[in-house]
Parts: sequence; C-alpha cells; structure tokens
Amino acid sequence: MDTILKTMDSSRIAAEALAFPPFVGPERESTPLNASPYVARLSHLREGSFLSNREAFVRQFVAAVDDFRTFGVRAVAALLGGSAIGPKPDPGDLDAVIFYESLFGTTPNIRGLRTYLKSCKAKRLDLRALPLDADPIVVLKTVSFFSMLYSKNEGSMTIVRGLVLVDCREEGDSASS
Repeated sequence: MDTILKTMDSSRIAAEALAFPPFVGPERESTPLNASPYVARLSHLREGSFLSNREAFVRQFVAAVDDFRTFGVRAVAALLGGSAIGPKPDPGDLDAVIFYESLFGTTPNIRGLRTYLKSCKAKRLDLRALPLDADPIVVLKTVSFFSMLYSKNEGSMTIVRGLVLVDCREEGDSASS
C-alpha cells in the first residue's frame, strides 16, 4: 500500500507542477495510479500544500465539504475539474462533484443539501453531489460523465486537462492514512 500511496503522491506533485495534464509521462506507461485523476487528501487542501495557486477556491471548497455534515451526510470523495484545474490565470469557478454517504443514525436533509449547493454558486463553486450508496451503474456513469466534462473546454471535444480526486474521509477512516 505504501508504494501505491507514494506513486499517487509523486504523480500529483508532478501533475500540479505541469498544470495537470491528463498524463505526466508517456500515455502507454501511464496507469490509474500515476495519471488523471490525481489523488489528494482533504488535509493537503486544508494545510495549503496543494492547489495553493487556487487558495480562494480551495478555502470555499473545504468549507463546503465541512458543511455537508449539517445535512446529515459526510463527503467521502470529490472530483475536481474544469478550468480551475489547469493553467488558466483567472478561472470563473471551481467545478466539483462530491460523493457522500449518510451519517450513521441520521436522516439526510437532501432538499437542504440541494439548496445549499445552489447557494455555493455565489461563492464561485459549481458543486454537484451524489450518494455513494446509489445504484453502482449510476455512480460509475456519473464519474465517467463528469470526468469527460471536466477534462475539456466548453464546446470542444478535446481533452485538455487532468482532474483531481480528493479523498474527503477523515485521516483515520481512509486507506490513505
């Protein structure tokens, strides 16, 4: 497991230095561990050691992830993409889909969560959310859809950037600890 984490960490660091290309090395030598989406932990965002060039977006995103608990759900992972992941000097917003699970013993307030996500637009966050306990085909299709959407520029069919997958689990709950 240590080798896997080291590979993902070094690939994330290399990708950030290159403005998140889909692959940091030759395509034929790439694997899910060393190519997009590049994996980061929420703690990397909190401490400013990752995406530091997007500090305002990161601060708002981390606050939004923390706010999920007020709706009876916990963010597990988030797929970040769009122009904020890449070299664009002044992107308009940060695009993300957040995958969540219900907190034990609570009834999730999904209506409140939807309203909250809409309010995040004013903070320049374009957030979507999906429960991880949904139909697995729907979850996989959603990941595939947003991976394609977030990797290209609007109106184009060309992949121009990689993505970031944020592990939002508590450090003790994740395989990455």
